[in-house]
Amino acid sequence: MVRNRNLRLVMSLIINIIIIVFEIIGTTICAANTGFEMFSFYTTDSNIFALTSCIVFSAFTLRSLFSKHKPEIPRGVKMLKYISVCCLNVTFIVVVTIFAPVMGDDGYVQMLFKDDFLYYHFACPLLSLISFVLFEGGYEFDISCSLAAMIPTMIYAVVAVLLNLLSVMNGPYPFLKVYSQPVYLSILWLLLIIGVSFLSADIVAKLGRKFAPVKDKPLITE
Repeated sequence: MVRNRNLRLVMSLIINIIIIVFEIIGTTICAANTGFEMFSFYTTDSNIFALTSCIVFSAFTLRSLFSKHKPEIPRGVKMLKYISVCCLNVTFIVVVTIFAPVMGDDGYVQMLFKDDFLYYHFACPLLSLISFVLFEGGYEFDISCSLAAMIPTMIYAVVAVLLNLLSVMNGPYPFLKVYSQPVYLSILWLLLIIGVSFLSADIVAKLGRKFAPVKDKPLITE
């Protein structure tokens, strides 16, 4: 548990800069492999969202470190970063519990360490979680924040299902192919993903409250 404010900010800044570099590398590889189709994947969308949030968070971290008055990072910026961490966490959980196991003996190697997956599925989610839990989280993240963190995942799920229903998009994940499975199975998959999104967001917030020594008031209670 790091209690020194400046040290926390410096460690957070270093990790966020590494994430930014990794996200750019991963996005470049992904774009070269799949083109514009990459935007149909939750993985890509969540990682680009994380790239954006890390850039914004890093800018405000620099201001907190070097500005004359050393202002705190705005709560809205903290919330943006928290939501992006939660989205990457959903990506990681789905990969390690669903996609990697069904690919056979080398599934985890393929899904966690090959091409852009090294950055999108493994490095960036892991570094984001470490940065938040150890240096960025705190008591200001409560259950209301966990509910808010579900919003991007819910938006993606609803839009993807609608586009599949309209035959504009096919998949890209097997559980989104509504015409290839019973209706009840599509509903169960949707509920499962949303449930995972909330539970993982709540766990991330609790870990942040436990290990990051930030004792502000709750973000969404003002």
